Amino acid sequence: MSQSLSARASKLVLCLAAMLIVNIASRAGAADSETRVFSTRIDNKQAGRYTTTLSHQKDGSVLLEAKAEIAVRLYLLRYKYNLEDREVWHNGRLVRLESSTNDDGKQYKVTATATASGLSVVVNGYPHPTPSPADVWTTTYWHLPAQANRKQTMDLLDVDTGKDIKSGFRFVAMQQLNVAGKAQNCSLYTVQGGGLDVKLWYDAQDRLVREESVEDGHTLVLELRDIVP
Repeated sequence: MSQSLSARASKLVLCLAAMLIVNIASRAGAADSETRVFSTRIDNKQAGRYTTTLSHQKDGSVLLEAKAEIAVRLYLLRYKYNLEDREVWHNGRLVRLESSTNDDGKQYKVTATATASGLSVVVNGYPHPTPSPADVWTTTYWHLPAQANRKQTMDLLDVDTGKDIKSGFRFVAMQQLNVAGKAQNCSLYTVQGGGLDVKLWYDAQDRLVREESVEDGHTLVLELRDIVP
């Protein structure tokens, strides 16, 4: 009887130990993620919310999930914009993108997949006739390009429409900003040309903390308000 109980106890201990090992391994292999919450203003009016969630994967890639929910009344008009975007980056290059956009009634679904000849882009079911450049930057601007890819003229992929854009890229200055309640020294860059007029501020980790863009005479401002581990 005592031997039977002892054997059962040993099995229970081994089972619990195995479960503990699996749990530890699972946590170690889980993606390290961070969510950044931005306030949005259009022409200095509160307009909604924008979030980016960054997850570091076990294979060394980074998954970006961006979501925007914007609604604002501009004079007699009401403007609405929604975006859901997923980007996979590896070694500083875009591997895959999937986005769905409703830009005030205009609907777009964009996919981009890395191939040997560049990025294969499909918009609303129609493939681009030629691949996009392999070192393309996206208009989420969530992270500065790798140092080797920071050129005076940048190739960008518009996550809303899937369009290829060539635009000038320039470092302006270091500036101190209040970022999520803390003073930080941030680097200011501009992206101008090809229909873009954007100012971008990045923290010491090269991650976006503020964006100002002008389109159709209206100014959009995104400001980092919170970081959630």
